[in-house]
Order: sequence, then C-alpha cells, then structure tokens
Amino acid sequence: MSAKVIWIHVGLVALFAGGAAAGILCYHRAVHPPGGHASQSVERFRQRLDLTDEQTAKVRAVLDGVHVEMGSLTREFHEKFKAIRSQACQDIRATLAEKQIPEFEKLVSELEEEHAPHRDIERRHTPH
Repeated sequence: MSAKVIWIHVGLVALFAGGAAAGILCYHRAVHPPGGHASQSVERFRQRLDLTDEQTAKVRAVLDGVHVEMGSLTREFHEKFKAIRSQACQDIRATLAEKQIPEFEKLVSELEEEHAPHRDIERRHTPH
C-alpha cells in the first residue's frame, strides 16, 4: 500500500471522527446553549411556553437528565474514537518499512495539530 493511500485512509478516519464530533456537539448545544448548563434552556421554555413552577421543575429535571446523558455519550464517543485512531495508526505503522516510520510519526503529529480543536471539545466533556 502506498504512503498516499495510507494517508488518504488516515484523513478519512479523521474526517469521519470530526464530523461525528461536530454532530454530537451541535445536538448537545441545541439542547444546552453554552454558558448556562440547562438554566438558559429552562428559562427559554418557561418564558415562551408560560410554564407553571411545577412544569418548570419537571422541564429542568428532563433537561438535566439529557445533559448528563449527552456528556456521557460524548465521553464514550471520544474514548471509542481514540481507540479507533490508535488501532488505525498501529495497522498503518505495521505496513510501513522501517525507514518510513519516522515520516509517518511526523505526519501523524501534523494531523493531530490540525485537529486540535476537536481535542478542546473533548476536554470540555471530560470529567475533571
């Protein structure tokens, strides 16, 4: 397998993972806008639907549950992505000649730098 084909595969894996991460993030942000946990969403629901205090409490409980589930799903996605990416790198490395490995490592580092924003998303959804 040529180096070009290998990098096309690595690029496709990175592209897929980036798209999946963006999709999860967009869905998560639609339910919970940044900067306010569920409070901003609850307030929007309360105002626009003229919720009673009891309804507001129930909506808050639902959205808090969604927040927990989405955080868990996001962490799970990132863990699986790391495992897939790691396995892909191992598989590609195994196909390379010894003299190609240093350039491969350099290229992997460059790709990781290009996808640094995805790591920022991951950090925001990883428990501290």
